[in-house]
Amino acid sequence: MSDATPGNLINDPRLARAVSNITDRSEKQRDLEVLKDTYVDTGVLQQVANDANQILYGRRGTGKTHVLQVLGAELADQQGSHVIYLDVRVLGSAHTFLDETKPVAERCVAVFKDLLSLIQHKLLEIVTSPDSDGRGLQEVSDFADVVTRKTAEVNSRTITDRAAHTSESGAVADVSLSPQKTGFGINATDKAIDSTAREVEYTEALRQSLVFSEVFIILERALTAIGADRLTLLIDEWTSLPVDLQPFIAEFMKRSLFPSNRITVKIASLEYRSRFTLARPGNPIGFELGPDIKANLDLDDYYVYERNPENVVNVFHELLYKHVTSGMGEETLRQYGVRDPVSFRSRLFTERATFVELVRAGEGVARDFLGIFSSAFFKAKTTGRQKIDLNSVEEAARDWYETDKSTALSDAQRTALHRIISDVIGNRQTKMFMLSREHASNAMVQSLFDLRLIHLMSRGYSDKENPGQRYNIYALDYGTYVDLKRTKAEPGDFITEEETDTDARADRIVPFADKRSIRRVILQTEIFDDLL
Repeated sequence: MSDATPGNLINDPRLARAVSNITDRSEKQRDLEVLKDTYVDTGVLQQVANDANQILYGRRGTGKTHVLQVLGAELADQQGSHVIYLDVRVLGSAHTFLDETKPVAERCVAVFKDLLSLIQHKLLEIVTSPDSDGRGLQEVSDFADVVTRKTAEVNSRTITDRAAHTSESGAVADVSLSPQKTGFGINATDKAIDSTAREVEYTEALRQSLVFSEVFIILERALTAIGADRLTLLIDEWTSLPVDLQPFIAEFMKRSLFPSNRITVKIASLEYRSRFTLARPGNPIGFELGPDIKANLDLDDYYVYERNPENVVNVFHELLYKHVTSGMGEETLRQYGVRDPVSFRSRLFTERATFVELVRAGEGVARDFLGIFSSAFFKAKTTGRQKIDLNSVEEAARDWYETDKSTALSDAQRTALHRIISDVIGNRQTKMFMLSREHASNAMVQSLFDLRLIHLMSRGYSDKENPGQRYNIYALDYGTYVDLKRTKAEPGDFITEEETDTDARADRIVPFADKRSIRRVILQTEIFDDLL
């Protein structure tokens, strides 16, 4: 029993251990039950629990892997349903990825064969499991043969060419040496015949290929033999594939896997690093987004605070509660009167506004939210604070920005970010800006978004001052503003129509902003031209 008393939960060593043990990457959590217990559904799981081929977008840390793992656990419990989780990071080899002199076709076939080999390995585990009666073992072995077969063997050939010429005069001795006979043979002729032999040896190049119909047929036989009514392939970390290979791997999947009414494919990917389609005259290569595979789910859309503040706060309430208390006993929770997410928050944070500030600091990324919380918790604990307060959140957000985000910047990205900060925060006194939708694909903008240093708040905003023009609304990362506080570059306080109450403004670290404050804050991507 701890010496801590109710209301002083932060000092309980059992809580400290639970916070320290939070796993911020789902693939590192080996206990599937913990993954299920800590999952908070925002409605996404209901939209992927179907037989449609789908792509699930979301930046790193938004929980794509967690969704796939929980979905897989639910589907695996259904009769006749089998699930295979595939991490694309294990596909290929250094030779495949690094040697760009190799033909694209050769590299693609090698990677796709690796993917099929993983599927075959998982099917083999199914048919050899203690619960299996052994049916399908031969068919799964046949599938392995299709995957590993080579279409052309290495062959060596020897060619002998003979050339002869004659001479009109003189007797010539034709001298030959035979390894089967001893001595020389000498013949005299009236013509000179000079015969030479030239041997040329060459090796055919090894070429690998796949017959899509054969893959489809043999895989169908294997699934029928093991009694699989449904096979769901959960493909994670798609963007680990080189961009130039992605549309071809997608095409291979479309031709060999998609025709089966037993197979469903779910892919988790980063939108701005994905290339599922390669346009060309006639039929494109890869997936046609929409007809071949749905691509309308983005986890970022469900966690943006500005879109639905109350709902997002409630989601993160539950997320934090589940991640921390899953590592604590019920007796400890009862001791402190913790019954639900709200009571947990009230025991650990000075006030609700402090927790809201933590949610805003996470910028809709669950991994960042948990990382900043962990830092804020230990800062408050080690400095003798009884609860996590605004200062703890601010210090943790600044540290997280400096150690987890800004350190990953290249020199060009750092310069680009500084230009945005100087213009948007320094000159315009806001942290949000608009960008013409046609410029959303700008490489620098995409890279800063991917690094979670700018955040997409809204798509397709129509500004009445610029009719016919559509904009995406972005916000600079919470950490960029906090990093300027208490420095010579600290921006002055700015107020939106939502924040006329002075007391309300005092309860936050980073000001809020609304669309009215950014109507003329339009970022021009020309400021990056010298950096690309």
